[in-house]
Amino acid sequence: MLIADFVLLGVAVVTILALFTMLGSLYVWVPYVPTPHTVVKRMVELATLQGNEVVYDLGCGDGRLLIEAKRKHPGIQAIGYELPIGIYLLGKIRVFFSRLPITIHWKDFRKADLQNADVIFLYLVPEVFAKLEKKLSHELRKGTKVISHGFEFPGRSPMHVERVPLPSWHFMKPRKAEGPRIFVYEW
Repeated sequence: MLIADFVLLGVAVVTILALFTMLGSLYVWVPYVPTPHTVVKRMVELATLQGNEVVYDLGCGDGRLLIEAKRKHPGIQAIGYELPIGIYLLGKIRVFFSRLPITIHWKDFRKADLQNADVIFLYLVPEVFAKLEKKLSHELRKGTKVISHGFEFPGRSPMHVERVPLPSWHFMKPRKAEGPRIFVYEW
């Protein structure tokens, strides 16, 4: 009977976490879609990190971008924000197992103070970009890099755009022979 109670409690906890994750995703209007590893690697390369920067990932998901950046540049300060509780916990678990000093906040990134950012990574939906652009223009220092996977800011021209080819076996096969776009901005 004790095992059955434990299993039932586990199912209830997972169900509640899934519900809160769905509600959190609806609140921020950004679903959880992991960035392909080839895109993660290229985004970190395009950041041209020197190793002493403050790096943010807004809507960091499972933390893969921050983990990759911290592995390549151990001296950076890596900070992520994630709101849906299930995705936040997934990110915390991945960071724990990476054994890297990365901070992930369970907080809406729209309320985060980004004034000390040197680089910001994004993989968000287009509906978020107009308001986020105003926030970044208000808070960021001149020269801060913002690197976006997939989507661009409506009122700003990127300094660099490139497509990242996905491996032929990848489940997110592009419509054409091209992969997803990465937009690099300098504020």
